[in-house]
Amino acid sequence: MLVNFRVENFKSFKDLVEFSMEATKLKKLKNSNTFTVNNISLLTSAVIYGANASGKSSIIDAIKSMKNIIKNSIDIEKSKHYKARPFLLSKETEDKQTIFEIEFVIEQTVYRYGFEIDIDAKILKEWLFQKKLKSRARYTYLFERDENDILISSNFKEGNKLIDKTRDNALFLTVVAQFNGEISESIIKWLDKLNILSNTKSEMFERYSFSKLDDSKFKDKIVSLIKSADIGIYDISVSHVSFDELVKEDPNLGELPEFIIEKIKEDGMSTIKTEHIQYYKDNTFSKMKTFDLSFESDGTQKLLALTAPILDALEGGDILIIDELDNSLHTELVEAIIKLFNSENTNPNNAQLIFTTHDTNLLDQALFRRDQIWFTQKSTLGQSELYSLVEYGKGKTRDDLALEKNYLDGRFGAIPHIGSLIYEENNA
Repeated sequence: MLVNFRVENFKSFKDLVEFSMEATKLKKLKNSNTFTVNNISLLTSAVIYGANASGKSSIIDAIKSMKNIIKNSIDIEKSKHYKARPFLLSKETEDKQTIFEIEFVIEQTVYRYGFEIDIDAKILKEWLFQKKLKSRARYTYLFERDENDILISSNFKEGNKLIDKTRDNALFLTVVAQFNGEISESIIKWLDKLNILSNTKSEMFERYSFSKLDDSKFKDKIVSLIKSADIGIYDISVSHVSFDELVKEDPNLGELPEFIIEKIKEDGMSTIKTEHIQYYKDNTFSKMKTFDLSFESDGTQKLLALTAPILDALEGGDILIIDELDNSLHTELVEAIIKLFNSENTNPNNAQLIFTTHDTNLLDQALFRRDQIWFTQKSTLGQSELYSLVEYGKGKTRDDLALEKNYLDGRFGAIPHIGSLIYEENNA
């Protein structure tokens, strides 16, 4: 479970910002939108609003970048491509390091891990702390690094004798994990289950969802989820088609590049069909009608593509982060997805959903607590700020306040400032 994430000097974020999934003392929706692990209370979901280019996608990108740096740290060539991405609109920060830190729960322990990386991909500092989930527990260090000097505690014996094996552009955490360090491996595995969909048009998670249709049990869950969305689909089928069969349907496929043709000949292709009810004139049942996936709307295709990541997260108690969840999806579909995470019945394993959106219809205190709603805003100097609604105007935002109206009126900031558009008719 994610507790919080911090980043400094990354893209449009010049100063340190913190995104938190730790629940405040608000009583509203406590039984549905929060869960407790021992003595820590966490949120099931969070939404980030902001104008275009305000930084809301950048906070998602920061989490993704941190994960990618960790994932590729052990690879000498790949690690060169992951480096600091500083705030460039200030002379003070353009050559400085980027700082990442993440706090999360694994079983009965909270870990706080972070590092500083410069524009040459060199690791300047790195640290790992832990705290047991019990009252009055405090963080104790497992290791602390200052460039090539690494101090290891007695609780991190797995790191012994590995200091000399750590390059200046490699993370000590990943080096120890490569040598089967128990704590390090558990952290890497936790990060692997941090699923970030930062491009809602990506075909990667679409292919993943459709591949899961081969599993009959998982397919039943996908169909059930689609039926609950009430979009008229009653079943889904997947079939594998050879290249020769495809060419019969579309002779132009033979004009594809040779390497694509060879790949299709080797693996074939999967086609997805949807089934709808066809009715007679008197509205009585006629038969089930099958359609190609391309017949469905963009919103339906996106919902189908998202089914596997959503179900995986709910089953595994994982974290699902989606940039622009509302893209091509109707408000009611997005709301249905949110409610899956905000319900103990459909989310018994305490999965967490974090997403960005422009859909102000979701700004409803019947759906979200104030500590679940976040905003990004950019200053006149091009610097992004990040803040939650519960932090805004301490004590001034009531539980019965109409959030959407007040947001659109500019009360919470984080909306675009559009100058007057003046049209002058040329009478010449």
